[in-house]
Amino acid sequence: MVDKCPKCGEALITRTIQKKMGTGSIDYPVAQICQKCNWSKDLTGAGDIVAKSPATEEAGGKSEKRPEVVRQAPEKPKQAPEKPRQVIEKTSLRPSASKQRVPDMNKIITIALAFLVIVVIVWAFMPKGNEPTGDIQPTSTPEVTASATVTPTPDVTPTGNKIKVKINRDRGYVLKEQANLKIKPGDEVIWLNEGSYPLTLISNDGLFEDKLLDYDKLTTHIFTKPGTYSFDIKVMGVKKFNGTVTVEP
Repeated sequence: MVDKCPKCGEALITRTIQKKMGTGSIDYPVAQICQKCNWSKDLTGAGDIVAKSPATEEAGGKSEKRPEVVRQAPEKPKQAPEKPRQVIEKTSLRPSASKQRVPDMNKIITIALAFLVIVVIVWAFMPKGNEPTGDIQPTSTPEVTASATVTPTPDVTPTGNKIKVKINRDRGYVLKEQANLKIKPGDEVIWLNEGSYPLTLISNDGLFEDKLLDYDKLTTHIFTKPGTYSFDIKVMGVKKFNGTVTVEP
């Protein structure tokens, strides 16, 4: 176990000297030093010898010299010299190259996974060539209108008979039986818009141009030739109702 400094607690460094013994040599510790606070400890025992002051030496010279008795200290049993303790210096550990590579590999894997997810999303939303598109355009079917069957007959003079047909944009023909009206040659049909909103009356046989009828407006036509004639009521540009006028011979 490494000795620690009594002041700062830092690990002590042991200094040694090499002494020859017989055919070999040993390292003998002489001091312990703290590199942090410069605390030191003498392991040789020389620090315990106190030097005499000059005043003490003069007083000793005047006094009677007493024979000095030299006492030999008992020999201590020889002990094997302590091995110098190794001082482990703290060194900053640098991460190995393999540990440094781990974050780089994680970044590469993350980028690769993100790229793969983007590719899958793009592929999922790409239109497939063999699959039909989701929006199916409805095919327009030609409207079949009843063509008027006209039988060539001599011109007919007006009979003076007037039939009023009431129409509006909500119900078409107010009287349902007038949706398929039957008249005689020379009769006059009057179409009256009794609704509050405008509408357009269209002759599919070209008897007259499209008639825009506002509220309480009317239009008339005298039928002189037998046959069946078709009419449409258009509201805001859309054909909503259909009716016929049959002129019996």
